Amino acid sequence: MTRRPTTLAWTRLLRTAAIAFFAACLVTATPAPAGIGNPLKKMKEKIAQKVTPQEVAGEVIGDDTVLFDDVVVELTDARLGRIVAAFKAAKSAGTGRPAAVEKLNKAMEERGNLWEKHGESIMELQRKRGDLDVCYHDGYQEAQERKTQEYSQRALTDPALLAKFARAAQEHNAAAASGDSTATAKLNAVLYSEMLPSSADSLEIRKKCGAMPPPTPAETKIAALEKETTAQTEAIRTIDIQIADAQSKELKMKSEQFAMAMERVQVYMAWKSWKAESKPKSPRGFTPEEIEALEKHLEELRGSIG
Repeated sequence: MTRRPTTLAWTRLLRTAAIAFFAACLVTATPAPAGIGNPLKKMKEKIAQKVTPQEVAGEVIGDDTVLFDDVVVELTDARLGRIVAAFKAAKSAGTGRPAAVEKLNKAMEERGNLWEKHGESIMELQRKRGDLDVCYHDGYQEAQERKTQEYSQRALTDPALLAKFARAAQEHNAAAASGDSTATAKLNAVLYSEMLPSSADSLEIRKKCGAMPPPTPAETKIAALEKETTAQTEAIRTIDIQIADAQSKELKMKSEQFAMAMERVQVYMAWKSWKAESKPKSPRGFTPEEIEALEKHLEELRGSIG
């Protein structure tokens, strides 16, 4: 005989299926970045809050009809074996994750402490650098406009300038005409040298605006920690992909089937943990074959899911 959860239970299962699925993908509870918290712990707490013994007794176990379909698949011995294998494969694929998370947390904490101590002075330096950038930009633009105006007045009348262009053309025109990019760049450099600010212009601009403050030791350290944070975040992302790939290879199930299967496993394990005085004699919502398979893999499932 096939049996199916009640409509209310079905709605409830779909609502929590994604939580169970992602909790499973994380494999083990590892520290999360500072300020974010432990995602697996939170997911487990949500599951525990949403699936109390009283609710399970009334919504899932209290009904004697289950119909297996494209989402609710039977928890057979083979299928539970693949689920356990998937957790083991994911654990193996995710061996480097705790270390990466620890490094990420450490880098973020250290960066936060440095910013708390030096943040105000760093922001003041950043404002000063911003003002200097504006001054430099305006100075270079003014110098370029002046030199362009001067060039337009000399281009056809200055013998020295005409001779300079003639030499450049003699040296590079043939190669540039044949498509030589290096020769073209050299010709352009000769032309732009008459219109772009010179080294002397640059020195004058920086003398007028002032020198750019160099990075402080705190800024250098924060930059290094930000680089470390990015590297460890990417490492965790790569490991999570490896975990998902390892699980997928072992499971041979659709994600929604796996999510629903994990929810039903959680329900069964919740029934097993009830106190004897309030515990139903047998869990409803499961076939006898499923109960036999669950009992066979119960310890392995407990070790994998927690």
